[in-house]
Amino acid sequence: MEGIQKKFGNGQGLPPIPLPSSFSRKNTGDDAGKEAKATAEPETEDRELEAKKLRRVLASRQYSQKYRLKQLHYIMQLETEVKALQAEVAIMSPRIKYADCQNSLLRAENGSMKQKLSAFSGELTFKEGPSSSLNLSLIIISYERLFFKIFSRSIVLHKLI
Repeated sequence: MEGIQKKFGNGQGLPPIPLPSSFSRKNTGDDAGKEAKATAEPETEDRELEAKKLRRVLASRQYSQKYRLKQLHYIMQLETEVKALQAEVAIMSPRIKYADCQNSLLRAENGSMKQKLSAFSGELTFKEGPSSSLNLSLIIISYERLFFKIFSRSIVLHKLI
């Protein structure tokens, strides 16, 4: 130990600590520490503000990207639904045309049957007279047959659709 003390000559046996070049002997008082803190605080505040701003900008970008992806997903979902509905229309359109055709044929047949029924009921009334109970039962039977015929065809048409 004595050899180290002799070598540096300061009595402590350790070499002196070199000071940075920005440190001068004039600023060694209490005022120098306050000035260093005063200049350091705005810099750290600026850095904190910049960091907060950067975080906000990044969060905004992430939210915007997420929103755009959500919009794209929704648009793709709507396009899929549109394609499915278009396919359904393509399938149902011929069926609807066929059902309309059958409906118009059945309406025409119903009209002609009503005319025939009206003519038959007129003949029966004329032949048997208005007080005949047979005449009334024939009219009822004719209407039942007509109703059954129309009803059975509409069931067949419904099964086709």
